[in-house]
Amino acid sequence: MRPVKALFFMAVAGLITSCIPMANASSSSIEEGVVTIHQGILGLEAQDSLYLNGTSSIPLADVDWHLYNLFDNTTHALESGKLSSVNAVSDGVWEWNLVLNVSTYDCTCRLVIGELPDMNSHNSRVVYLGTSNHYPYIHEFGNEFQSDDRQYYLLSTQDLTVNVPVILPSHSFNESFVTMRVCSAPSGNCLEEMVSFGDYVSTTSNGELTLEFKLDSVQLDDGFWLYDMTVTDTLLHTSNTANFRLLVDRTQPTVLLTSGSQTVESTSPMQQFISELPEVNEDEEISFTAVVEDGYVGGENALTWTLVEPDGTRRAVAESEYISHSIISIHPPFSGTWTVELLVRDTAGWLTVSESQFLVTNLAPEVKVEIDSFVVVPNYTITLGYDEVWELNGSMSADTASDVQTLSYTWYVNGNTFLAGKSILDSSKFSKSGIFDVRLVVEDDNGASSETQFTLVLEDSSPTDQNHPRMAFIVASVLVSLLVGGTIAFVISRSKSSDSTLPKWSSKSVSSDSSNDETGQL
Repeated sequence: MRPVKALFFMAVAGLITSCIPMANASSSSIEEGVVTIHQGILGLEAQDSLYLNGTSSIPLADVDWHLYNLFDNTTHALESGKLSSVNAVSDGVWEWNLVLNVSTYDCTCRLVIGELPDMNSHNSRVVYLGTSNHYPYIHEFGNEFQSDDRQYYLLSTQDLTVNVPVILPSHSFNESFVTMRVCSAPSGNCLEEMVSFGDYVSTTSNGELTLEFKLDSVQLDDGFWLYDMTVTDTLLHTSNTANFRLLVDRTQPTVLLTSGSQTVESTSPMQQFISELPEVNEDEEISFTAVVEDGYVGGENALTWTLVEPDGTRRAVAESEYISHSIISIHPPFSGTWTVELLVRDTAGWLTVSESQFLVTNLAPEVKVEIDSFVVVPNYTITLGYDEVWELNGSMSADTASDVQTLSYTWYVNGNTFLAGKSILDSSKFSKSGIFDVRLVVEDDNGASSETQFTLVLEDSSPTDQNHPRMAFIVASVLVSLLVGGTIAFVISRSKSSDSTLPKWSSKSVSSDSSNDETGQL
């Protein structure tokens, strides 16, 4: 029974293993390494056998090669297979070679090591096999642009030379013909039908093709233009059609700065047209809006804002001051003349600097004097005891955030400077009673000042004088108590006296008296 069970488990294991998908060898990751082909990028020619070799940073034993016809409009390989040999030569480095019988092909083809790459990949070559059907072939222009972030050529301040990534058959190395068409394409797609374009000079030399655009000869307005082009060799074989974009920009952008009703228009650096400066108070909001016009659609302008404070200090606009890249809103804390500078860099690199000035007016302090949390009204009279303890507090005087910490205080009494540099005037500063005219002047660091004045009466409050009201109160209280007590006693005594003198009549006593009277009469 044990051998039977063993065979059963082996069968199940084999079934499970067969269900697990195997990795596709041909898709082995060329992307994870670098494959180099020693043969140059110019079109290789072969009639019987094609030989390629190179190096790799990954093992290629299980990687396939593929042969494609570039002009049959299909992605199906004509042939594929394994490399002829792959040898490890050092740690992480392999050498490989491929010998391929191509005697049955007449084509403009591409041979790829691994998966189908982008059209300019290092792991493929254009090959001309056999003796016919050899055409020029133009790669994509992706690797030929002036920078990675610009997927277009730029014609702006000088003539432009474009190297066309074309592969030519050997018979056309020094002669070929270029046909081009163009259309306006701000977003990459044509806005209208393409038209023929001839404002260029083409040159072919040693299998390399260049196009030259003269700045003064190109009859195109500023903007993005889309070209398609073909190359025809000396045997009148025409290439595939390739496309590229060109930005024509010969002029600086125009910048319009607006702040409220004021406008600054700048078409050249530091040029400003403005009749009078906008004016705001300290810490009040003022906003600026920039409208940039570059003469064409599709461009991207970079705006850099700078603030110049009244003392000449330059600073970038804070993130909290940005409403958008073209609108800023600031709350200037200092008085004086401020300058807003705007540097605009357009898509072509043209720079325009605009500036706008505005005046910030200093606000005078608001004077406030308190005593025991009560605000002293201007021209008010305050009466206090000479020997009492009190404080006149001016520290609650207000100003803008930039000035409130630097306010200076000066107290004047009867027209003379009495105390300087202190916000509080207290009772210890007075050595006698009397009537005093008090004035407080508060000044900020810009020289703006405000003041308030009032009358301070300090009365003598000796112990004798203090007892007079108290004694009077006591005497009055005693008199009132006596008066009230006497009145109550009098009312009570009167009530008792009346009760004792009144006769108490009864019917019996009356009858007796009548008998007596009558008896007396008798």
